[in-house]
Amino acid sequence: MQETAILADAACDMPRAMMDALGVRTIPFRIRAGDRFVVDTRDEEALPDLYQQYLVGKQDHYAESIPLLERELEDHLLRNVVAGCDRAILLTIASTRSKFYANATGAVVGTVARSFKLRKDAGRSGLFDLTVIDTGAIGPGQALIVREAARMLADGADAAAVSDAVETRLRDAAHMFLIPNELLYMYTRAKLKGENSITWSRYMLGSAFNIRPVIHMHQGDTAAIAKARGPEDGIRRLLAHTETCIRNGCLLTPAISAAYAGNIGDVRAWPAWQSLARTAQTHDVELMLAPMSLTVALNVGAGAFGLSYLSEVPPPFV
Repeated sequence: MQETAILADAACDMPRAMMDALGVRTIPFRIRAGDRFVVDTRDEEALPDLYQQYLVGKQDHYAESIPLLERELEDHLLRNVVAGCDRAILLTIASTRSKFYANATGAVVGTVARSFKLRKDAGRSGLFDLTVIDTGAIGPGQALIVREAARMLADGADAAAVSDAVETRLRDAAHMFLIPNELLYMYTRAKLKGENSITWSRYMLGSAFNIRPVIHMHQGDTAAIAKARGPEDGIRRLLAHTETCIRNGCLLTPAISAAYAGNIGDVRAWPAWQSLARTAQTHDVELMLAPMSLTVALNVGAGAFGLSYLSEVPPPFV
């Protein structure tokens, strides 16, 4: 039987223990801060120090995440993937948020063409097969899609069925919500990327009255859908909304994914999180919580909280 691997870039906010258990492999991002470079591999133990070095108290332009270029991605796959399996499905961060998807699709031909000798030396026949899919999501939304793809493979689905499920069902159902903490940081990042999830007027209003936007991402597009009286109010409303989604049977898959650009122990202590955890347990819904990848956190700021679920008909956010 041919072996298939699930690959995800470092922006995928899945708990590392779950990634290891499901056999999901990480493609790194580079982080550039001035003339220094570090590698983001979703090393959860290293993230607290990385937050302090590159995120907390830093200006918006201090550091940025840079995806591997085509040739660099080819080299990474040839060194780490092609000799150990026959095919791979690479599920990327939304193409509207990063050039990683474009670079990955550009690396397919070179990776396949250069794989033959390496595979032969490893006792495998034929060329490597690489499929690249844009999840249209980031962080915890990407994590849910990757989780479901890996689960399908583990349950015996073939690669074609997994790819079809992602492209025709899962990515269209991925909803991500973000509550930022540092408005100036996120406003300037959004401006640099040419998006209007936080405008100058929203930034000024938010700063004056402690208002935070509730940002929604779906199919690669982001928009501010509500206003909250501070990040705590926004998070409380988001978690209550998620409980409603669970109770109303709106989930496409029985899983919720969340990520926090800070100490996730703090999240577990929130009363609203504890309430969500009880509701999830009652309804047999898996609750995934991970520290936010440095790649994602650099775009939304320290203390940002993100949550995602998969739903074809989600309830309205109130």
